[in-house]
Amino acid sequence: MASSDRKLIVISGFGPFLGHETVNASWEAVQLLPENLTHNGVEYELVKKLVPVEYGAVDEAVSEIWDLQPDLVIHVGVSGLAKCVYVEKLAYNHKFKRPDNSGQYLSNGSCQLPHHGKANVLRCGLDVDKIVAAVNATCDACVAPADSNQAPNDKSKPPSATKVSKNVGDFLCGYIYLKSLDVDTKRSLFVHVPPIDKPFSSEKTAEIVFKIVEQCIQQVVACEC
Repeated sequence: MASSDRKLIVISGFGPFLGHETVNASWEAVQLLPENLTHNGVEYELVKKLVPVEYGAVDEAVSEIWDLQPDLVIHVGVSGLAKCVYVEKLAYNHKFKRPDNSGQYLSNGSCQLPHHGKANVLRCGLDVDKIVAAVNATCDACVAPADSNQAPNDKSKPPSATKVSKNVGDFLCGYIYLKSLDVDTKRSLFVHVPPIDKPFSSEKTAEIVFKIVEQCIQQVVACEC
């Protein structure tokens, strides 16, 4: 899909919303990503985009992003329940019941997709399990610390840096993922990050997200070959 003379990776983060009014951990991490990535001697520019938490803004952002003909699109959002970075496999088209920041709803909690109509579920075409395994194998320093309330004799393993998830949620995170998967399932991914310092700093979260980007571009290139 991408233009042969310009290699682009677009990464989006969300602005503040109810429960995360002061700062959104997703955009804080996205801003800290490097400007470029090099794979097999090919340089990719990382374009970072802030998206307001509104259905209309997502529609506009997705259109603008894919008009750039990117090689890869990764959307990042925050989950208050996340204990590590979740890599999402699926997006659903029947759960959007909550109002956005402007008070707008989606009619019937779903939308008509340009390429997949009223499909209830779209699945990521990237190998999410492989991405998670590869990142965790090279991210020992990114492992979430053990719970401070954990008993001294509890030998259970602390959370890994990333986990596979099938629950992208019923708000704008799920909506933006659905919209991009509708355009290209093999070049789209959604990543949920935990709140800042719970357990990762923004810098550490950005490091994990960048490792995910590296794994994704490897798969995209392999698919093209």
